[in-house]
Amino acid sequence: MATESSRAVFLSYASQDAEAARRICGALRAAGVEVWFDQSELVGGDAWDAKIRKQIRECALFVPVISPNTNARAEGYFRREWKQAVERTHDMADDVPFLFPIVIGDVPDATARVPDKFREVQWTRLRLDESPGEVATRVARLLSGEATAVGDAGQGASRPPAGRGASRSRRRPWWIVFPVIGVITGLIYAVRPLWDSFHGGAKPDRPPVAEVLETVAPMSEAAQLAAKARAILNEYDSTANDYAVAEGYIKRALELDPNDGESWAVSSVLNTGFRTRGFDQSRTRIAVARSHAEKALKLAPDSAEALFALGRWQRDNDPDLTIAEKTFLEVLTRAPNHLGALNNLGSVYTRQGRVDEAVRMYRRSAQDTRSTALAGYTEFMLFFRRARFAEADRAIHASLATQPSTNSQAGLAMLLLTWKGDAEAAAKAMSSGPAATRNEHRTIWITAQVHLARRAPEDALQVLKRMSDDFIEDNWFDTPTAYLAGRAHTLAGRTEAARVAWEAALGVVDARLKRAPDNRALHLSRGELLAWLGREAEALSEARTVTELARGTPLWWFTSPLRIYAALGRVDEALPLLHEQLQFTREQRDIGWPLTPALLRLDPLWDKFRGDPRFQALCVEPADEEKKAGPASAPLSEGA
Repeated sequence: MATESSRAVFLSYASQDAEAARRICGALRAAGVEVWFDQSELVGGDAWDAKIRKQIRECALFVPVISPNTNARAEGYFRREWKQAVERTHDMADDVPFLFPIVIGDVPDATARVPDKFREVQWTRLRLDESPGEVATRVARLLSGEATAVGDAGQGASRPPAGRGASRSRRRPWWIVFPVIGVITGLIYAVRPLWDSFHGGAKPDRPPVAEVLETVAPMSEAAQLAAKARAILNEYDSTANDYAVAEGYIKRALELDPNDGESWAVSSVLNTGFRTRGFDQSRTRIAVARSHAEKALKLAPDSAEALFALGRWQRDNDPDLTIAEKTFLEVLTRAPNHLGALNNLGSVYTRQGRVDEAVRMYRRSAQDTRSTALAGYTEFMLFFRRARFAEADRAIHASLATQPSTNSQAGLAMLLLTWKGDAEAAAKAMSSGPAATRNEHRTIWITAQVHLARRAPEDALQVLKRMSDDFIEDNWFDTPTAYLAGRAHTLAGRTEAARVAWEAALGVVDARLKRAPDNRALHLSRGELLAWLGREAEALSEARTVTELARGTPLWWFTSPLRIYAALGRVDEALPLLHEQLQFTREQRDIGWPLTPALLRLDPLWDKFRGDPRFQALCVEPADEEKKAGPASAPLSEGA
């Protein structure tokens, strides 16, 4: 297919199918087909709508993705796109190929909720659970000339139901087979990462199709499902929805084959990941992760993956980090280039303060292109948490250059606020994120926080409207969504609207505290909400509870009673803690999110302190800031 804009393919899909559509897009592009699929622009608005209409008018092929999700939705922007595409066909000759529906999932032809015009053409059904061998067989058959029409493409194509327009589809010209060849050939590239992740990584030189057909043994259905789940976990920017999909895969795999140690290992890592990614903080995940890792090792005692699953649990739950260190080192003796072990060993070294060793692990991991973005982000976190901002800046930009993601864009926004005090640049960083992750909890709360720092409450409220849950769960920040809404209303001068939001947020927190009465983050949220509501004595009681639950563990400014004192305007209690946090930053200790004069100047959280000269002095940058910067690190390089 030609690559000029007038010969591009337009890919239309429901938002719930964004990940599947992204893989189809990648497969098509790998086959040399230009695709209009720019997720970064899916932000709505008149200009965006006009651009979509123009692309549908000019594209060479319109590819609607039909799925159980499109069938379940009576409304959606994709339906507008479908109608516009059908409208364009009214000006076309009957033998011009334009509509090329792709079906994913179990959608019977007869009950598909699609325009009648879609039924006049043949549909391609893609099964993303097929092994490379199966896909290669179909491609080999097509390329050998055994199939000369779309209907002969094996399982990849299906006839629409008989009836209106059925005979017309048979008049399609033979050359429409080429888009099918492009789709199926490209699909090899979409499925290969799943296969590679199950077998320990991509090979430098791939054998030809004929050799693959001879040497690749068919995978069982359980093994395929486990491979798909692991591939999702290995993706740098998997979302909460992705994890839910992976959980469905691995549960089914274990039902099909409960004696497969590799599947139990995947399940263990999944449950650990739910907590570390902030998608589900329940203690049940901890217990399940440990029991499944132990089950994996019992069934497959020599498996590197089973041992890695145990190490992941140990890293986050055993106070003696040397135990996790020993486990990950043993994984590397079994699989010397195990990316998970390298990155997690780096995390262990980070927590132990062994910075140089941690950097070496991250850079060794970064030599594999599948891990470059993640390694850059983890190196960023190592430096950011220690207020080594110049090095953090280099690492986060290296990660973004490799693969834009929720993590890296949020990290850049936090860096811009903390180091540069540049809220406008931080807002720009968050607005450029992938569309598929714009409704993730981390994206929403950091974007709202940035808009509060910009003194743009209406923008913050617009972002919060995208939040479908009443509680934000992230490994940086847990709070009711209405808490941030209340702060935005306060900034806008709407005191009654703020009170209503905070009362609602307090109800959410109290309900959660009944299930987890010793949860420190919930007590902090409750204390701050009570403070904003003017219930001072109760708020101060919660501040004491937070301190007691910390049991002497150093708290970040972000997770300490400082927030309660700020909401109450009690500057005398806050000043010693502010001095302490700023000193930690100057000493470049690992204190999570460093507190800086820039953050004090920007964040409306501190507004009740602004008239106090003692606080004003803290907002001034120290003259010797540059002298306190850590030594610059070398960029990521081979052999580091």
